[in-house]
Amino acid sequence: MKVLVITNDISQGGGEKLLASSLPIFKKKGVDIALLLLNAKGSVPAFLSDIQNSSIAIHDLSIDNFYNPLCAWEIRKFLEANSYDVVHVHLFPALYWASLAVSFMKVKPVLIFTEHSNHNKRRNKKYLQKIEQAAYRPYSAIIAITDSVKEKLAQWINQSTKIQTINNGVDLSTIANAPKLDRSALCAQLSIPPNAKLMLMAASFRYPKDQGAVIKACAILGEGYHILLAGEGELKEKTQALAVESGVKNQVHYLGFRTDISSLMKTVDLNILSSAYEGMSGVTLESLAAAVPFLGSDVAGISEIVPGKSFLFDPGNEHDLAGKIASILQNPDLSRSMITEASAFVKKFDMEYMVDKYIQLYEMLLNR
Repeated sequence: MKVLVITNDISQGGGEKLLASSLPIFKKKGVDIALLLLNAKGSVPAFLSDIQNSSIAIHDLSIDNFYNPLCAWEIRKFLEANSYDVVHVHLFPALYWASLAVSFMKVKPVLIFTEHSNHNKRRNKKYLQKIEQAAYRPYSAIIAITDSVKEKLAQWINQSTKIQTINNGVDLSTIANAPKLDRSALCAQLSIPPNAKLMLMAASFRYPKDQGAVIKACAILGEGYHILLAGEGELKEKTQALAVESGVKNQVHYLGFRTDISSLMKTVDLNILSSAYEGMSGVTLESLAAAVPFLGSDVAGISEIVPGKSFLFDPGNEHDLAGKIASILQNPDLSRSMITEASAFVKKFDMEYMVDKYIQLYEMLLNR
């Protein structure tokens, strides 16, 4: 079975990171898999290396603008020159271009798309609904990463019979093997007092992520609490200004884009994800596997994948967040209980299980 995965690039997003982690597992399970990128230029070098080191071919169309219709023409040319049984597409606008490309092929591969988000800006524009429905129609199957993603997509494209849920997974073995960082050295590097409470939010600085609520909670908690923000994005400067305005400039630390997130997660006292919504949050699952307490916004894409309400706070409510942070970090028994509960819960989201489900779907579609 030859499988081609198509996406825009392998950049810093959750869907892209999922591919970087999962493609080597497909290869290990004997799937002849390759990757086609619209343009590799914006990709994270470490992610590309992880894929290439597993002897997976990466093909780069090198098209500067993801929104150029030339993408569809180039995808079609590539597919006609290289025979694949299954073409599995991730993310917009690769969604459109692969659909268009395959529509004009005489011999069509099985075409699959994974929907990663509960919402996107296109769904705010009613006039795009017919275009969206046409774009999804050539796909033999659509994978939704949670039941809520499935429900909302089905309402939008009216093609519910071919949508099925396969939850995203995390590479539990990689997280388990990630070493803790030297906490003393990390604190010294960031000018953090050695006895401070450390919190981490690993997320891009762009909507729907909400680092602002975490910064405001830090201001409520006082000087003994420090938040590490790992990631990049267009809202970073706005959050830096908020930290100054809130009087916690010296308690908020910007780490930039990091490839050692699992190690960071295991080094801090608490992991946090503040967001208006998610598709299915990989950061949440990684945090649950890190043997450190976790708090996430009580929103779709997070609330379905935590053990219970004690892991959630009211979205955008810095007072609720601050109160729950204090409860966890001032109560070692509660902290230990959350870690134990999370470690047992997250095992059902092992990426190996997700990959097996994908392979079963490929085989079913090829054999029908």
